[in-house]
Amino acid sequence: MKLTHYKRKQHTDDKSYSDVVMTPKELAHRIVDHLSPSGKVLEPCRGDAPHSYYSHPSFTDWCEVREDKNFFDFEGHVDWTITNPPFSIFSQFLEACLVVSDNVVLGPVHTTHLIASKKRMRMMKAYGFGIKEIIIFDTPIKPWPQTGFQYCAYHLEKGWKGVITFTDWTTQ
Repeated sequence: MKLTHYKRKQHTDDKSYSDVVMTPKELAHRIVDHLSPSGKVLEPCRGDAPHSYYSHPSFTDWCEVREDKNFFDFEGHVDWTITNPPFSIFSQFLEACLVVSDNVVLGPVHTTHLIASKKRMRMMKAYGFGIKEIIIFDTPIKPWPQTGFQYCAYHLEKGWKGVITFTDWTTQ
């Protein structure tokens, strides 16, 4: 796939740095159940399948760079991409999701990962997307990074120009 706003950057996963942190299955399933995706649903960064979004029955396809099925080589169009994106290539990954999908769900990510970046917001608008919903929730337990930042899932929808729904699942 061709990216127009960012240069394609290869994801690296080595001993000195790894941004592979699996979303807890319970949280992944809660997000998917809440959004009720239909049609073609892609997990572009599947990771360890039994412990990922892909374990939910809504998914119809997946990519995983560590299994030689690189999302940046994905051809075609899907109705939904739902994933915990690699933080080291977040911008490139976001753009790739916007290219192939009508609905993009990214999470867990910091609330600042999207709305605090003018360039990412402009890119999202250039592809015709709006933020439909922001779901905030408690930080998953370790080994999830305990950063002190608020985590959320963003639901972006192509053509959305309405009000952003703000859903609060925090318990503390």
